[in-house]
Order: sequence, then C-alpha cells, then structure tokens
Amino acid sequence: MMKHVVIAAAAVLAAVPASAQVSLNSRALGMGGAYIGVARGQESLHLNPANLGLPNSPHWSAAIPQLAFGVQTIGVEPGDLWDLREYGEMEPAERDAFLAKIPASGTGGEIDVRAPIFSLQVGRFAVGAGYALVGEHTVNRSIVDLVLTGFEQSKLAQYNIDNTDGFRAAFFDIHAAYGRRIGPLALGATGHYYIPREMVRSAFVQQDVVTNTAGIPTDIEVTYQGVRAEGGSGFGVDVGAAMQPIPGLTLGVALDNAFNSLEWNEDLRLNTVTLNREDYESGDAETILSRYDESEQDYADAGADPQTRALAQQILEERGQGLPMTLRVGGAFALPTSTTVGVQYQSQLEDSPISGMWENQVSVGVQQKLPIITLRAGLATDMADANMLTGGLTLGPIQLGVARLTGAGERNGWVYTFALSGRSDTTMP
Repeated sequence: MMKHVVIAAAAVLAAVPASAQVSLNSRALGMGGAYIGVARGQESLHLNPANLGLPNSPHWSAAIPQLAFGVQTIGVEPGDLWDLREYGEMEPAERDAFLAKIPASGTGGEIDVRAPIFSLQVGRFAVGAGYALVGEHTVNRSIVDLVLTGFEQSKLAQYNIDNTDGFRAAFFDIHAAYGRRIGPLALGATGHYYIPREMVRSAFVQQDVVTNTAGIPTDIEVTYQGVRAEGGSGFGVDVGAAMQPIPGLTLGVALDNAFNSLEWNEDLRLNTVTLNREDYESGDAETILSRYDESEQDYADAGADPQTRALAQQILEERGQGLPMTLRVGGAFALPTSTTVGVQYQSQLEDSPISGMWENQVSVGVQQKLPIITLRAGLATDMADANMLTGGLTLGPIQLGVARLTGAGERNGWVYTFALSGRSDTTMP
C-alpha cells in the first residue's frame, strides 16, 4: 500500500496518501481525542505515562492487534482515488466525472497509519511496540487528465509537472513506561527506541514532448523519481503528570518527544519510472510499480539533474529532524450515571516532516457505559478551518472508532481504528 502517491494518483494508484490527526487508541478516537484524563493501563503508553500511577489503574491490561488509519484528500473522496487503481477500465463518462471533482490547483492529501503491534501493562509498568507511516502528496490536474484521457495535442500547452511532489516516512517504535504517585501527584515517563525504515521524497522531475517524423507532437512522456534514505536509529522520551483533586475528576499534562533523536542513514537510493502513451492506455498499475521497484540503484550526486538533486538535498536536511515535541493537556470527569466527559488541548511545538496535519487541536468527548456496550462520541477542531466528528464503541474485547474530517480547500477524509483489548476487573489502590 502507498508506494507513491503520484504514481497512485497519476497512473499507479496503489493507495492514496492523505492524513488526519490520528489517535493511536480506538477509545480515544471515539471521544474526539479528548482522552488524556480517561486513559488507564496500557492506553497510558500513548497518551500520558503518569496515568500508570493513578490509584484506579487496572492491575493488568493488554491490546493486540491495533490499527489506526487516517486519510484525507482534496476535492475527490478517498474512495474515488482507490477506484482509480483500475483507471484503464473506467468508462469515458466515469473519467470525466472524476476529473470534474479535481480543483484547478490539483488534488492530493495526507496519510497517517499507526499500528501498535501490542501493548501490555502490569502494575505501574507498561511496554509496547508499533509501526508508523506518514505521507503526503500533491498531483496537479493536468497530470491526472493526461493519465485518464491520454495525450491530446490540443492540450499540449496545458501539460506540466508543477506541484506533483510527495513525502513518506516509516519507522518502528519499541517503548516502555513507568508511572508513580508522589503524594497527590502522579508522574510518569515513556522511553522509545526507534528503528527507522525509510524516508522518501518523490516527484515528477521531467516532461518530454514526443514528435513524429513531421515534427507533430504525438505523446507526452513524464518521468517520476523517488530518493530514499533507509535504516538508522533513534531514542525518545515522553513525560507526564496527572492528579485527581476530587473524586471522579482526573487532570493531566504530557509532553511527547521531550527528547528525541530519530535519524535516518545518509546513504540514499534512487527509483525512476517514465510513463508514456502505452502506460496511459493500458492502465496497468502493477506493471508500472514493478518497473519503478526494479529501477532501484544507489543515488549519485555527480551527474544527477537539478530536480533529482533537490529531492536528495531535502532528504539530507530532514533525515535528522525527528518527531515534533507535542504538548497535551486536559481532563475528564466521571459522573455517577456511568457517563464520562473529557476535554483536551494538543499543540505541536516544533516543525517536523513527520507529524500530523493539525498543529493544534481542541477536543471534547463523552463516553456512556451501558450493560453490554460502551458508546462514545466526540468533536475536535484545529481552531482554524478543519473539524472532526467522531464516534466509537466497545463490545467485549472489540474496540472500534471512526471519524469524519472536513476542512477548507475542499478537503475530505476519514479515520478508522480497531483493536482487541482486555483488562483486569480490579484496580490498584
């Protein structure tokens, strides 16, 4: 999934990148992200390690597997881009309808995939491991038109490769946390060991007009390249504090990535694929992806064209920036009616290519426990022009969460989470 969005949106859509503010926890997403005061047990790993020290934390808890997937696009719906994988089989009317949805400035989006492989908490300790993938890409309308309808001589002056670049990063995260209560205050910390997989910068870097013997244009060839850094290492530390000043009320503050050293290796690899009339007409995405993968070679700065060199320079500048420091503060109040209300504010304090779409987020949410099911609902905003409406449920060990994203610039998106989890019926003093 998600080899490259350009190939994805332009001719080889294996999956479209687009993103949102993804919660690692299904319960948290169901409450719109307003979960810092609700998280207990293994959930504290991802929200506030200090909650491990609170008196009503379970004796043990575990979750496996977990998956959080967020995708957001511009103009078109995420499902439309998925259908584009079979663009070679689309009817002319279907292609025209798809093109009509793309804004004049082009389409694109972001993706955020978080997959905690497992999380386990025993007493005041918790451990876990997970995988993360973030990415974004833009594709201008002329490239999509070229791929869907093929080369048309009357549109020759319209074809261009501007605004067709993307980014992708993936890494594993092994982490452990401990929380302890000191008087009325609980303090906690989470340590991370990161295993970087890859960081990629990609773009259409060249456009060539093909002519016949009479000098008449008959085709447009466009070349797509990706420069990739692989492997590396890194460490990180999250810290937090929590307290329960009155029965039922939990307040908390956490600082993610208070220290962070995630860094990719500086050795670079290069992939290249050139698309032409045959590719546009066949719609064979798998063949194009195979050609792209098989083209891999060591990147050499000497002899590289300016566009490719610019991609490599971006990777070298970004490979050591790591994860952004993020502040999270909020609370929750549990009512006698088995209803819990939560609020949370989150702010990204540093710039980083490896981050969610929203720099700031304010969330409110509610959770209602019923005899055999727990229901959740929430609302979040970036305090500008983006909003997220969420819902979720717990049924036995099954945890589900879903969110609908809307924003300015014809943005649309969804977030989905799933997990199997369990915890002890008793809690620690």
